[in-house]
Amino acid sequence: MYTSSFAKFARTLGLTVTGLLLIGSARADIVSTIQNAKSGTTVNVSGTYSVTVRINVPSGVTVTGPATFNFNGASAGFVPGSNTRLNQLTVTNVNGVGIYIYGTSGSIINSCVATGNKNTGIQIQGAGATNNTIQYCQSYSNVDTATYGQNADGFTCKFGTGSGNVFKNCISHNNSDDGWDLWQAGAPVTVTSCQAYSNGSLSQGNGNGFKMGASGDKNAHVMTSDTAHNNSGTTGCGFTQNGNTGATKITGCNSYSNKSKDVLTNCVVSGSTMQL
Repeated sequence: MYTSSFAKFARTLGLTVTGLLLIGSARADIVSTIQNAKSGTTVNVSGTYSVTVRINVPSGVTVTGPATFNFNGASAGFVPGSNTRLNQLTVTNVNGVGIYIYGTSGSIINSCVATGNKNTGIQIQGAGATNNTIQYCQSYSNVDTATYGQNADGFTCKFGTGSGNVFKNCISHNNSDDGWDLWQAGAPVTVTSCQAYSNGSLSQGNGNGFKMGASGDKNAHVMTSDTAHNNSGTTGCGFTQNGNTGATKITGCNSYSNKSKDVLTNCVVSGSTMQL
């Protein structure tokens, strides 16, 4: 704990004391400040930060904005450990995935924005990735020009992810590939009150609103109160199983003005207006 005299001295130097951390105005120090934070600590950030490397957020740490992080072409943006919290952060100019939950669990990504990145905006991936929640986030204008739009989705949960992953109240638009991509997820994913529109912005992007799997998948995803419209690309469905044979539950969803009809093989649809 800082003494009152030390805190007063810190303020004269333009520093602020927050939780257990002393954070200064020097933007170059923010990477080490976050990466050296201890579990249970909240790092409060504000303004705009220019960094050149990925930021690994230790397990149990919270990073709270509002703040913008320009990653200047770093290979990844924020990479959270388990049980982390990211609040009100804008992530841009990553030469890869903006916020990358890779094999970790129990994190909440809240009110964040991923835009202008060269791969997916916010991605959950890997067998250990369980019980993560992405909520009130927006992912847009993420474009992978090197592969003509084939990889930059708005949100993904893919490649063997575990159970309990949830997206709610999120918006995905104007990404070069899909709005949501659940390709080869290892367990059902829940997507609630989300919107996907105007995806498929480059020549080889699939441009589906909600891609609910891949050939060989048997996941019964849960899609509730979601909306897809004006998606284009090479496929451009609002909702598509894309080869997934699981009994995906679609309730209260809407699909309209997309390039192609919805592909709802084995889906259980109720109270929805689909594009058929």
